[in-house]
Amino acid sequence: MTTRLLQLAFAVVAALAAISGVAAARAWGAGAGVLAFILTLAAVQIATPLIAYGLSARDRPPAEAGATLTRRIGALLQELFAFWRAFVVLQPFAGLWRREAAWPPASTGTAPILLIPGYGCTEAMWRPLQERLRAAGRFVASATLEPPFAGIDQLADRLDQEIERLLAATGAAKTVLVAHSMGGLIARAYLARRGPDRVLALITAGTPHHGSKLARLGLGRDARQMEPGSPWLRALNSRPPPVPTHSIWSARDEFVVPRDSARLDGARETMLALPGHFGLLEAPEVLEAVLEASDQR
Repeated sequence: MTTRLLQLAFAVVAALAAISGVAAARAWGAGAGVLAFILTLAAVQIATPLIAYGLSARDRPPAEAGATLTRRIGALLQELFAFWRAFVVLQPFAGLWRREAAWPPASTGTAPILLIPGYGCTEAMWRPLQERLRAAGRFVASATLEPPFAGIDQLADRLDQEIERLLAATGAAKTVLVAHSMGGLIARAYLARRGPDRVLALITAGTPHHGSKLARLGLGRDARQMEPGSPWLRALNSRPPPVPTHSIWSARDEFVVPRDSARLDGARETMLALPGHFGLLEAPEVLEAVLEASDQR
């Protein structure tokens, strides 16, 4: 269902791009039409992180102040590309990128890894990190948890099924959960209900552990639960996760507002100054944290 919604959104954007391309071609020629099509296709998609970045500007902590202008511009461009790739290339065309995992024998010395996407996203967004983990010799799967606008506890039940499927397929006793954005809340909801028996460690990247102001603009019960101060979040944060947890977050995250909402009592913490919400997944610190957590030797 999530993939179909993303495909519909892409089709609408592509239609707008086609209209602008035809209009430009009639006015200035074929070359202008092609350029207008490409620019519209890119601009409509990257408008979302740009708008979010503008809305969250007041809540930005000073951690990025020491970075040069060149580095800050580079980080912004990386974020725009990461967002565009996720919502134009990877997720609407998930079937093109799907690759079955090759499960290892249980004696390999590494735990299997399960990647959990966030709000409005599917497992296809994980492909770049998935390929790096496979190149490093890890055994990794990803899951799309649906329906997309359900309560987080309902999505945690779906996560339970995915964990059991993964462990049954690999013969492993436990898995490492790696979660982006709202996926970290789903993982924590699972752990609060099921305990640590099936999970070795949890790594969250850009997860609004204490909510995000921008959740007020979202649809669905899960968005209401992510609003700062919601009863659901207060209940979840009343006790720490029962497994070793590593929260990786960014001072430049445009969707987690305020940024330090990604901090979590009792968790190991890595704060990065420059990556955006999706660019965070390209950070070498995330890859290193996942490799470390999955190494059982």
